[in-house]
Amino acid sequence: MKEEIFDVVVIGCGASGMMAAIRAGQRGLKTIVLEKKSRPGIKLSITGKGRGNLTNSAPIKEFADCFHNGKFLYSSFNAFSNLDTISFFENLGVPCKLERGRRYFIASGKAQDAVDAFVKEVKKFSKILTSFDVKSVKRNSDFTFIISSVKNSIKSRNLILACGGSSYPSTGSDGSGYAIAKSLGHTIKPPLPFLVPIVLDKEYLKELQGLKLRNIEISVISDGKTLFKEFGEMEFTSFGADGPIILTLSRFIAEEISDKNLILSLNLKPALSKEQLNQRLLREIDKFGQYHLNIMLKELIPVKMIRPFISYCGVNATKKCSQINKIDREKILNGFFDFRFNIVKTKDFKEAIVTRGGVIIDEIKQKTMESKLVKNLYFCGEVIDIDAPTGGFNLQAAFSTGYLAGTSIGD
Repeated sequence: MKEEIFDVVVIGCGASGMMAAIRAGQRGLKTIVLEKKSRPGIKLSITGKGRGNLTNSAPIKEFADCFHNGKFLYSSFNAFSNLDTISFFENLGVPCKLERGRRYFIASGKAQDAVDAFVKEVKKFSKILTSFDVKSVKRNSDFTFIISSVKNSIKSRNLILACGGSSYPSTGSDGSGYAIAKSLGHTIKPPLPFLVPIVLDKEYLKELQGLKLRNIEISVISDGKTLFKEFGEMEFTSFGADGPIILTLSRFIAEEISDKNLILSLNLKPALSKEQLNQRLLREIDKFGQYHLNIMLKELIPVKMIRPFISYCGVNATKKCSQINKIDREKILNGFFDFRFNIVKTKDFKEAIVTRGGVIIDEIKQKTMESKLVKNLYFCGEVIDIDAPTGGFNLQAAFSTGYLAGTSIGD
C-alpha cells in the first residue's frame, strides 16, 4: 500500500493555522491541520474577553508601526488586510461591528461564532486532526517532513508552523513550536509574557482592589528616569494592576524588570497643569474650610482612593481644610501627579495575551513566510517574534501571515 503524503501539514489549528490551511486547500493542495487539543480554535474563542475582537480599523502603516518588528509584516498586511478580515468573516455569516478604539468585534458578541464558522470553512478545503501532540519533526532524505506524535507519523512535502507562542498554555499555545523550529535549525528569541497584568507591592492594594481609573497617565520610572508612558484606563486588583494601559506597558516592563528597579507612577490629573490644579485645590479648601480633608477629596478622586491617597501624601487625615498649609498642599499636589507603586514583576504566561519573542524574523522571508534556512518550511502567527498592543492587532497579524504562508506554498 502506497504511503500517504500530504502536500501541506499545518501544525496548530488556531487563527493563523486555519487561515493558512484554507488558502493552501483552496489552491488544490492536499492539506491537513494537526491540533494538540481536543478541539480547534480555543484561543480564538476567548479573544476580546470572549466577544471576539477580530481586528482594528487602523490603516496598514499604523498597523505595522504598532508592532515590534512591524516592517516585517508589510507584505502580510498587503496580502490580507483588516478589510479582508471583515469581508472574510461576513462572507462566512459572521458580521462585525466597529466599537471604541477602532476595534472590530463580532456583532453577536460571541467569539465562538467566528470559531465555528472558521472551522466549517477549513473543513471544506482541508482535514483537521485533533488530539495530535507533535513530539518531533524530521527532514527526510527525500526532503519531505515526517511529523510524529507518540502513536502516529504523517509525511508532508511542505510544513507550516502555526503553533502559537507561550501565552495561555491551556489553549495549546505552550511554546512547543519553538522547540520544533529550533530542532530544524532556527534561532529563537527567548519568549517573555506580553499583554499581561503586573504585580505591585502590597501597600494600599487591599483598599484599592476593584477600583477602575479612567483618563489617567501612567509612567514607568527607573532611577529617576521615565522609561515609558501611556494614557487611558487601568484597574487595581488583589495582586497589582490590570487594564488596557497596564497591558500595553507590560511589554516593556517584562524586558526591563530583570535588571532594573521599576516604579509605576500614576498621574491622576493629566489634563491639568500643576498651577491649574493648585488653583482648583485652593478653591476646594476654601469651600470645605470646616470639613475634614477626606470630605473635600470626594470632589477630586474616587471615594475608594481617599484613605490610601491621604496616607501616601503623608498629610494628617484629621485636619480640617482650613488647617491645610502650603506644605500640605504641595504634598497633595505631588500625590495627584505622582502616586507611586513599586513594580514587583509581571504575571506569567498563564495570564499573558501574547508572547514577545519567538522565531527571529531574519530567518524568515517576509514576502512568503518561508524559512530562509529550510526549504518548504513556513511560519505564521505568534510563533514568530512579532507582537503589538491590544485592539485586534495581534489577531490580524495571525490572519495575514497565515494567509500569506498558505498562498506562497508551491508558488
